[in-house]
Amino acid sequence: MIKVADEPRARPLFYERALPGCIMVNQAGRRYMNEAASYHVAGKRMLEADAPGAGTAPSWIVFDARFRGLYPMGPIMPRIPDWMFRRAVRALLVRADSVEELARKLGLPAGALEETVAKFNAGARRGEDQEFGRGHQAYDRYYGDAKVQPNPNLFPLEQKPFYAMPVYPGDIGTKGGVLTDANAQALDSEHRVIAGLYAIGNAAASVMGGSYPGAGATLGPAMTFGYVAARHASGANS
Repeated sequence: MIKVADEPRARPLFYERALPGCIMVNQAGRRYMNEAASYHVAGKRMLEADAPGAGTAPSWIVFDARFRGLYPMGPIMPRIPDWMFRRAVRALLVRADSVEELARKLGLPAGALEETVAKFNAGARRGEDQEFGRGHQAYDRYYGDAKVQPNPNLFPLEQKPFYAMPVYPGDIGTKGGVLTDANAQALDSEHRVIAGLYAIGNAAASVMGGSYPGAGATLGPAMTFGYVAARHASGANS
C-alpha cells in the first residue's frame, strides 16, 4: 500500500505493480518478488522477506518517465505534471535524473540499485524475468498492458527522470476470523458451539483456509453461509 499523510486510508496497489516499467526493491536496492503476483501473495512476501539491512517496510517501487506518462501509481495519475499534485502526494514522489541519483535520495546502495535495474532491463528487453518469472502466469498478464509484447508485464526502466515511492505491507480483510460449524455457528477454543452466535464472510475463518483463488472469493461463501445461518437461527432446519 501507499500511505498519503493527509488521507484516512492507505491506497492499495492491486494492479499497478504488474504494469510494465516498474520494479519493487528492498532497502538493500534489490528485487525480492514477482511484482505482478496477487496482492495477498505480494503482501505475504513483503513480510517474509523483511530482514536487517534489507528491510521491506518500506520497500520502494521504482519506475521511469515512460511509466509515469502511461500509467497510474497510487495517487499519481499519468499526464498530470508533478507540480499539480497536492503537497502530501508530492512528498511521496522521489524524482531523479539517474538511477544513481535516485539511490542516493532514497538512501539505497547506488551500485546495488544500478545493478538491479540493469539486470531487470536486460531481461525485460527480451520479455523475460529470469529472477522471478513475472508475466509467466495468466494472473500476472491480466493486470499487464496487452499492447506491450512479448510480455505485457515488462519493459525496461531507461527513460529519465526516474521515480520512486515508498510501499508498505497492508491488509484489506482477513482469512483468520471466527471458526464456525456447518451451520455458521461460532465455535469456542474447544470447538464447542457458542449458542446464538454466528459468523460469515470476513468475520469467519475462510472455507479455503490460507489460500485465495481470486478476487471476490469471499462473496460466494458469505452469501451461502448467510443463508445457512439465517435458516438455522430461525429454526427452518428443524
